[in-house]
Amino acid sequence: MNNVPYIDILILAMIAIFIINRLRNTLGKKTGNEHDLADKFTRGKSDLKESKPDKVSKESVEETNMEDSRQIFHENPGISSELSKIHKIDPSFKVDEFITGAKKAFEFIIDKYSDENIKPLKKLLSADIFKMFDKQISNRAKKNENLDVNIIGIKEAKIEGVSLKSNVASIKVKFSSEQVQIIKNDKGKIISGDGNQILSIVENWFFSKDLKRKDPNWILEKIEESN
Repeated sequence: MNNVPYIDILILAMIAIFIINRLRNTLGKKTGNEHDLADKFTRGKSDLKESKPDKVSKESVEETNMEDSRQIFHENPGISSELSKIHKIDPSFKVDEFITGAKKAFEFIIDKYSDENIKPLKKLLSADIFKMFDKQISNRAKKNENLDVNIIGIKEAKIEGVSLKSNVASIKVKFSSEQVQIIKNDKGKIISGDGNQILSIVENWFFSKDLKRKDPNWILEKIEESN
């Protein structure tokens, strides 16, 4: 009789071991669907219905075109319209970047012209402008004269006109700058101008570019005095 409690305990222990083994087998059993479950969680929303790619692309293009048509490129409606056409052909075109580039070109061209070293300007000048600069430098050389131009600053650079023929764009930029201009003889003596006088120079520079070409440079086609 004294052994009965021990038998009960042994039976309960065996039952417990049996239950634990069954649970272990059930929870630890692989069904072969583990990868499917992982895919479902990692896919996120990929199983949801979406618009066709070509439809989305078309709608995006239409929205972009609408935004471009509403964008104001210039205070003058006519100039703004022409600049918008340029932007449609060349989406990378931005007015602010163009003006920044035009200012840099203005300073670089005048600096090289003053130094009588226009070879680096080959890709920035039209053939006519290059020939004109070369002729002027040659004429001064015959007289043993040197031109010295110092740009104090550019007060304003503003787009004054735009034209677009086929894919060739032409932009007129009005430059208002302060400069010191003097001409020296071969002995370094000033024969024209005043080194202490700051001149207010206002000119129109005409830049052109074939918008379909990969060359990012705008070409200086013409320079004229501004009213």
